[in-house]
Amino acid sequence: MGVPRASESGQLQVVTGDETPEHIVLEFSSGVETRPLPLVLSFSNLTYSVKTSPKMKLPQLFRGCITADDGDNLSAKTRVLLSGISGEAREGEILAVLGASGSGKSTLMDALANRIAKGSLKGTVTLNGENLESRLLKVISAYVMQDDLLFPMLTVEETLMFAAEFRLPSTLSKSKKKTRVQALIDQLGLDNAAKTVIGNEGHRGVSGGERRRVSIGIDIIHDPIILFLDEPTSGLDSTSAFMVVNVLQRIAQSGSIVIMSIHQPSYRILGLLDRLIFLSRGQTVFSGSPTSLASFFESFGHPIPKNENRTEFALDLIRELEESSEGTESLVEFNKSWQSKQIQK
Repeated sequence: MGVPRASESGQLQVVTGDETPEHIVLEFSSGVETRPLPLVLSFSNLTYSVKTSPKMKLPQLFRGCITADDGDNLSAKTRVLLSGISGEAREGEILAVLGASGSGKSTLMDALANRIAKGSLKGTVTLNGENLESRLLKVISAYVMQDDLLFPMLTVEETLMFAAEFRLPSTLSKSKKKTRVQALIDQLGLDNAAKTVIGNEGHRGVSGGERRRVSIGIDIIHDPIILFLDEPTSGLDSTSAFMVVNVLQRIAQSGSIVIMSIHQPSYRILGLLDRLIFLSRGQTVFSGSPTSLASFFESFGHPIPKNENRTEFALDLIRELEESSEGTESLVEFNKSWQSKQIQK
């Protein structure tokens, strides 16, 4: 398994080895001492556009996006799905991307995870100030999809062991793979379900929240330092959703960067998140900590009522602006101004 480290010059590089998978650490070596580098994934001015024909129907929210005629094909249009998105995600934290369906959440996730063709994506993604190359990102990251694709008749433990056999180095002993699986079961809070079959509609098995945690476990069996998740709480009840995000918080605090999209987090889940990005029609309308939401919208002239869920208020207001004749442009511009003031503080 490739392990990314910083060379003596400070540059990140991949070192391969077959050791027991432990959490990957990026290190900076001087001539005197070696110390871990705190990880910061930064992205700047990410812009993504696609060419469409009049026959192609895009989601309603994108129909008001910027369009331009294609010189090579007068019938084609260029639609901007991401426009100048910037931000950062830090080690030990959860960055949540929020917005209505069609706002660009999944597109931004794909852009950060290098799942979009480079030729059509503009902007930069860096890790600790250096361009994040595809080869390095593949080694140090994992992407958890929204759908749980699991074998129904395997137990939780068997499922994770199956993943370990395929994802961990073949030279790693079976006992060490079992040790990794047990550690992962503990981390995911699946001890009580370890011997339970996954199940399906015809065979009773684990709960929906446990299924989702097993899916996460499959993708993090190799202990990645960057974890992307596409709406991991989708389809779960409030308690199960909270337990999933609580597990993600523990994963982040163990030394990972966690980036997830989420539609509408509950008050309890909001308390587990560290950074938020709200999107509307591919543009940033808010970027900051959950605690700064109140001051942001108060400064914008729309104070959040006491005891109201801050994210619900924000999403409702964004939706109202999207449906108005002026759109969200005023909020987009206000966010830019607000961000620059925060930097100056």
